[in-house]
Amino acid sequence: MKKSVKIRKIIFEILYDIHQKNVNFDEGFLFFTKNISLNDQDRSMIYNITLNSIRSNFYISNILNQYLRKRTSFRVKILLLSAITQILFLDFKSYAVTNDTVEVAKIKKLNPSLINSLLKNISNDIKIINKKKIDYSSIPIWFIDQIKKNNINLNNIIENISKEPSLHLVFKDKKLLRNFKEENIKTTDTSAFILEKKRIKEIRNYNEGHWWIQDFSSMLPIYLSPEFKSKNIIDMCSAPGGKAFQAISRGNEVILNDISIKRINILKDNLNRLRYKNNISNTNALNIGENILFDIVILDSPCSGIGTLRRNPEILFKKNPPNFNSLVNIQENLINKAARLLKKQGILIYMVCSFFFEETKAVKNKFLAENKNFSHYKFKIDKNSKLNKFIDNEGDFYTTPSEFNNHMIDGFYATKFKKND
Repeated sequence: MKKSVKIRKIIFEILYDIHQKNVNFDEGFLFFTKNISLNDQDRSMIYNITLNSIRSNFYISNILNQYLRKRTSFRVKILLLSAITQILFLDFKSYAVTNDTVEVAKIKKLNPSLINSLLKNISNDIKIINKKKIDYSSIPIWFIDQIKKNNINLNNIIENISKEPSLHLVFKDKKLLRNFKEENIKTTDTSAFILEKKRIKEIRNYNEGHWWIQDFSSMLPIYLSPEFKSKNIIDMCSAPGGKAFQAISRGNEVILNDISIKRINILKDNLNRLRYKNNISNTNALNIGENILFDIVILDSPCSGIGTLRRNPEILFKKNPPNFNSLVNIQENLINKAARLLKKQGILIYMVCSFFFEETKAVKNKFLAENKNFSHYKFKIDKNSKLNKFIDNEGDFYTTPSEFNNHMIDGFYATKFKKND
């Protein structure tokens, strides 16, 4: 089989599995590429096309509605999705994409004549096709219902999540950022967006361990918590480690924990590169011993990940929605466990990469109602600061997937509590 055909066949298989089997993007990518002879360029091509196909799905669905004259199987649409993404959104040569896609259609018995004629028609019309019109019927109903319930603008969310994420670095200290030679836009005195697109390991000072990758919105809650200094801290669900690294860089004693061995291996690699020597435990956070209490507990809880749609667009591509009832149950159990790990006057920070009420404010409100020995502890910030926009009227950190300084940031929520006795 021609290599380019094999690559496009793998892309089809990853997309189909993500939708039908509810697997995550990275899982699907690894499964279909791990035992196949591919060089780095091939893998990068598969990764890029697959991810951008998912991001472009709502726009391509609208295009397909115009070109398909009769009902077509979902498998055919999946194959067309990746092909049209390459032609319209990634500027691949249309004849090469069409020829290879037809070959994949023959292998998969997916109506190659239809696919051939449709892709040729699209290629001929490339200059007149509206690439930015959304097919709202292709957006999952569960997501539309949640957006309405949370009073969020659907158009803004869809437009934002279709854009490529920006690369954001957090530095160990101010001096390292001041001396950083890459072109950047500073977001705080210890963080910046990188302007030139390049491989992570090629960014200056990677091997020296001066910085780590962390989305701007997810780094702000710790950054905006000056009380996180010279304290005894546990990060209950710490991998890949960004928030723990922030705490370590401020001179805190930090214990890191995570339930996943796979994620812990990533965490260890990050710690080693940064020259940090902190202890890591591998346990279900609910089973952490309560004989040692902490000044601060960081809980970045498992959640729907809806705030990371730009990085994980498969959330809206999968056949089934996140199990919110199960996730909320986990969040409530974890936050109550976190409360039992705190010293008197200790601070608990609860965070999720979500902007949906039931994973954010609802968890906060229920916790306060059931734990009278805790009070809400507001984020305090200068009202004239550009970061003030991220603190809501209750004193919590809150943002949806949006734009900041012409760069894309994730949706995120954080709230803090103080243990009074």
